Amino acid sequence: MYQFNGLTAWSIQALTLDFIIIIGLFVSLKFIKGWVSNLHANDEITEKDNFAFGLSFAAGLAGLAIVITGISSGAFADSFLQEATQMLGYGLIGILLIKLGHFFQDKVALKKVSLHDEIIKGNITAALVDFGHVISVAIVIRSALIWVLTEGWHGLPIVIAAFIIGNICMLLISQYRVQLYKRTNRNGDCLQQAILDNNIAVGIRYAGFLIGSALALTAATGIAPYMADNINASLIYWTVSALGSLIAFIILHLVMIKIILAGKDISDEVNRQKNIGVATISAAISFAIGITMATLLGA
Repeated sequence: MYQFNGLTAWSIQALTLDFIIIIGLFVSLKFIKGWVSNLHANDEITEKDNFAFGLSFAAGLAGLAIVITGISSGAFADSFLQEATQMLGYGLIGILLIKLGHFFQDKVALKKVSLHDEIIKGNITAALVDFGHVISVAIVIRSALIWVLTEGWHGLPIVIAAFIIGNICMLLISQYRVQLYKRTNRNGDCLQQAILDNNIAVGIRYAGFLIGSALALTAATGIAPYMADNINASLIYWTVSALGSLIAFIILHLVMIKIILAGKDISDEVNRQKNIGVATISAAISFAIGITMATLLGA
C-alpha cells in the first residue's frame, strides 16, 4: 500500500472520519453549554458582550481539545465503525467527565460561591477560576487516557478510576489554595469573597496554579507503571505518583517564586493590591514548573 510520510490510504480515511467527529463534538459543546447554563450562548457572547461567559465557554472548547489529544493518541481501530464508535464514545465520555470534575471542583472547593451565577453577572474573576477548573480537569482526563495502555473499550473502567483519583488529588490542591489564601490574607477574607469582589489578580493566580498542578500530575504517566494484569497495583502506583508529583510541584513553586520575586510580599500584592502583573508572573511560574515536569517525567 502506498505510504507518504507514514500515512496510508486507511489512516488518511480514518483521520478524515476522526476530524468530522471532532468537529461535531466541538459544535455540540456550544449547545451543551447553553443547555447547562439555561442560556443562549450566542446572546451572551455577541448580544450582551459577556466576556466572563465567553471565557467560560472558551475553557470548555480548550478542555475538550486537550481531552481529544488523549483520545487520539493511540492506534487506529480495525474498521470505520470501531474507529467512529471509539472516537465519538470517548469524546462524549470526555465531555461528561469534564462536567463532573468541574462540578465537584465548584461545589466542593468553592462551595460558598456560585461561579455560574457570577459568570452570568459578568464576573471575570469567577470566569478565570472556572477556566482553571475546566482546563485542569481536562489535563487530568488526558493524563488518565495516556497512562492506560489498553486499547478500545477495555481500558475505559481504568481510565475512569485513574481520573477519579486524579480529580481527588486536584481537589486537595484547590483546598490547599483556599486555606493558603485564608492564612496569608491580612483582611481575613476568604478566597470566595475575593471572587465575589472580582479580584482579577486572585483569579489569574488561582487558575495558573491549578493548571500548573494538573500538568505536574501528568508526570505520573511516566512514573507509575501500568500493568494490565495487575490493575489494583497499577492504581496504587498511580495514586502515589500523582501525590508525589503534586508535592514536588508545590515545593518547586515555593522555591521558584521566592527567587524570581525576591523581597516582595506576593500575597499582599495579589490579595490586597490586586496586582495583575504579579499574579500573571505567579501563574506563569506555575505553568512553567508544571509543563517542565510533564515533559521531563511524563509518558
